[in-house]
Amino acid sequence: MPIGKYVAKGVKHLIKNGAKNGAKRAAPRVLKKIDYEGAAGGHSGFGRFKADMAVSDDKRKGLQKPLFRDESGDLYYHQRNGSRSSQFRKRDTKQQEVFDRDQKGAVQTKKEVQGTFLKDRPQIADTEAHHIAPVKSLAFLFDGLDEKDARKMINHFEKRGVYIGNDPRNRADLASAIHTSVHESYVKKAILKYNHASLEGMSLKERFKFANVILQEIKELRK
Repeated sequence: MPIGKYVAKGVKHLIKNGAKNGAKRAAPRVLKKIDYEGAAGGHSGFGRFKADMAVSDDKRKGLQKPLFRDESGDLYYHQRNGSRSSQFRKRDTKQQEVFDRDQKGAVQTKKEVQGTFLKDRPQIADTEAHHIAPVKSLAFLFDGLDEKDARKMINHFEKRGVYIGNDPRNRADLASAIHTSVHESYVKKAILKYNHASLEGMSLKERFKFANVILQEIKELRK
């Protein structure tokens, strides 16, 4: 066979088989969000149809959490949140929320205990690390404070037996269901809200009055 025909035949073979193999590696088919609304992330059906989803490993539980693509290509997943049985959340939005909370938590944490919040935490399935004094609830107290005054605010809580921020003493390891119910109780009791107005520009002395209200709410929850 002439070399030209041999090469041409080889190219056709590669194109044919390349297309066949490419089909096997096809991107996850686009799923509409409506297809999955109302079903919780732990549903037994999730995780079986790998061709339909992008997945991320949940090493703690040894499971895979499904991340569904909408028609625009954005990734979503299900999250149980408060009284709602299921909530469809955009992955990037959730990641930004986690980043923002981490930043707020750092401001509320003394340097000497930074990075120790999860230290020595037992790896038990279906448990979560809970901030006893919620980072988002206390964030307004720290708006605009420099490091020196932020430390004074932290000391104000510690002198009254309450550890805040990412201090490991502000951690409670709770079963997932109990963790959810704890946060639901905040809403029911109308305490430890997240949407306080900023205190930026207010003196530290004036802020302590608001801090004392938060302290009282935390003590109420401890009961």
